[in-house]
Amino acid sequence: MPRIITGSARGIHLYVPKGEIIRPTSDRAKEALFSKIGHRIIDAVVLDLFAGTGQIALEALSRGAKKAVLVERHREALAAIRHNIEKTRFSEQAVVIPGDVYRVTSRLLNDQERFDLIYCDPPWSFESEHMSSLFPTLAKLSKPGGLIVLESSRKKEPISFDSAGVPCFERCTYGLTVLSFYHSDTESEKKTESER
Repeated sequence: MPRIITGSARGIHLYVPKGEIIRPTSDRAKEALFSKIGHRIIDAVVLDLFAGTGQIALEALSRGAKKAVLVERHREALAAIRHNIEKTRFSEQAVVIPGDVYRVTSRLLNDQERFDLIYCDPPWSFESEHMSSLFPTLAKLSKPGGLIVLESSRKKEPISFDSAGVPCFERCTYGLTVLSFYHSDTESEKKTESER
């Protein structure tokens, strides 16, 4: 059962519905993710796509993010997200949008929403062509200097989104999970790497 690792909601265990619809990010991968991007989270606006239990967005809010938008289409997952938002008391900062990620991200783009962090954790059966068609929209949804993180399976070939102007600057493996980090702003990428 996933839990909030640190911050204002530290230690709260999150509800995961039974079945194989949801594959929660492991605590190891989640902890590594936030160790890498922790300095970016304070007052950040976060977009969590294929949100599952909502744990990435809720972890971000626990660590000081200002707002999180969670996108999910499965009914069981949506019920879990709403339960977990209530449990962690982030109802005022978390916005749940039911629906298909393509339609929702297009709508967010039309509404001129922009995000500091976009976390994308599609089902590992999701075809790379689908992600390739989605990534140009994610690049436009990212604020200047924003970060896009893609979670994928180690068993699959890494996806390149260079054609969308979003180069991958780091890729890390944690068990079966691969986290790929992308910047839509190469100058910000250089700055971030120089600050490490």
